Amino acid sequence: MPELSKKILDKIKSEKISPREKWVFLAKNYGVWLLVIFGIVLAGIFVGNFVSDLLLAEWDIFPRFPGGRINFLANAISVFLLAGIFAASVFTFFFFRKTKRGYRVGILALAGMILVMSAVGGISLLSTPLPLKFHEIRLQHFPPHLDPQKWMNPSEGFLFGEILEIGEKILILNAFDNLMWEVDVSDARIPPFLELKEELKVRVIGEQIRDGEFRADFVKSGNPRRDFTKYSRK
Repeated sequence: MPELSKKILDKIKSEKISPREKWVFLAKNYGVWLLVIFGIVLAGIFVGNFVSDLLLAEWDIFPRFPGGRINFLANAISVFLLAGIFAASVFTFFFFRKTKRGYRVGILALAGMILVMSAVGGISLLSTPLPLKFHEIRLQHFPPHLDPQKWMNPSEGFLFGEILEIGEKILILNAFDNLMWEVDVSDARIPPFLELKEELKVRVIGEQIRDGEFRADFVKSGNPRRDFTKYSRK
């Protein structure tokens, strides 16, 4: 008998090692795969919310966002979601390597595979209630930077209100706080389809000149909102 085999047998006898039953190995294998699937689903939820945030970001104001385009991206992209995608991907990667043949897959190939599956799964999950529920919970603890309140801060270049009067180059707005604002729209970008009229609610991006006076760079209609249900139905 070879020396190595003899040592192994001696160790088994001395330590009274007995073989584990088959169900133990099966349970462990299934458990690891369940954790892998859980990681992919979790990463998919993060990806789905991240994609929806990008879709809901108001890209038409991108060129004229206060602080420039970099500031817009910094506000539109959620660091929390990016961290969630990374953490869920690492979790999935760790347990996939513990599967029976997981060690055979290269690190880069496995990382790419996880990201692709998470992206496909995340976009697919947008049509289910799961991302919406996650989105609602997330907003309670991690509200988006580009939330409706952002439009109610004239000092930062955002103004929201209802048109009371329309002049040749001036709009009189009744703002969110019931203050009257004189808005200079002489150099503002106004979408060609937007017809300015009294009682129309508009969002204005520009610069506060002084109390009650605002210079507009961009005017768009509608209430400020982040309607996640546009991309996820209950």
